[in-house]
Amino acid sequence: MKQGIIHATLIAPDLQQVCKAYVAQLDLQVQQQGALGADDAAALDLHDLAGAPLAWLANSAGEPVLRVIEDPAAVVGEPMYRHGWLSLEVLVGDIDTLAAALQPPFKVLGAAANLELSDAIRAAQVLGPCGELLYLTQIKAQVPPFDLPTTDATVANTFIGVMTTPDRDASQRAWSTLLGAKGWAFDTKITVLNRAYGQALEGRFPVAVVPMPGQCMVEIDQVELPAAAKVRHAGQYSLALRLPAADDVLLREAGWQVCAVGERRSLRGPAGEHVELLAG
Repeated sequence: MKQGIIHATLIAPDLQQVCKAYVAQLDLQVQQQGALGADDAAALDLHDLAGAPLAWLANSAGEPVLRVIEDPAAVVGEPMYRHGWLSLEVLVGDIDTLAAALQPPFKVLGAAANLELSDAIRAAQVLGPCGELLYLTQIKAQVPPFDLPTTDATVANTFIGVMTTPDRDASQRAWSTLLGAKGWAFDTKITVLNRAYGQALEGRFPVAVVPMPGQCMVEIDQVELPAAAKVRHAGQYSLALRLPAADDVLLREAGWQVCAVGERRSLRGPAGEHVELLAG
C-alpha cells in the first residue's frame, strides 16, 4: 500500500471553478463528486462543513490526488503571509511546456528555473484559482542525499508539502518525531518568498527538509510574519499521509495536537499546519 503523501485537500469558495481550471490546464480529471461526510469533516477539523460539496481530482494514472471542498465563506489570499501550509510541490514531466501554457485563473509567479540546490531540479511557482500556491517541479536526475521521484506524466502528484513556521527547529522536531527521520537543515534562497516580502532575491531563509516514505518530504521554511486573522482561508488546507505508526504521547511532546477520529488521527502542527493520518 502506498505510503507518504496520499492526497491534498483544498478549500475553495467556488468548487466548479477550481475543477474546471485543473481539468483544462493541469491534466487532472474529476473522478468523483459528492458531499463531505461527517466522519471526514471531523478528521479534517472542519465539522461545520459536513455536507459541503466536494470533488476528487485524479491524475492520468487514475490516482485521486486532490480533494476540493467548497466553502463560499472562505477568504482567498496569498499563503505567503500566514504560517502553516505554504505550497504543494507537485511532480511534473515538463515544467517549461506546462508553465508556458498556463492562463488565468492560474498565475505564474516565477518562471521555470533551476533550483539553487541542483540543476537537476527545475520548478515554477504558480498561484491557483483559490489562492493555493503550487511549486510545479520537474526532477531530471537524482540529487543525493534526497530520494526523489520522476515522471513522464504532465502532472503526477504532490510529493512535498511546504510550510512556513516562526521556528524551524521546533517544527523540524515535530516532523522528525512524526516521520522517524531527522532530515537536514540549511539556509537557501526562496525566490517566491523574497519577492512576496520585498527582499533582495539573494536573501536566504532557514530551511529544513524531512523525508518520509514514498519518495515524499516536508519542507519547513522559517519566516517572520505578523499574526494572521483567525478566519478560514481558501487554498491548501491539509495533507493526507499514510505512515508507519507513531506514538501519540511522543507526538504531543514534540508539539503536535492529536485528535483520534475512528481509525484515523487528525494532527495540528506547531505552525498550524493540518495533517490527516490515514489507516493502513
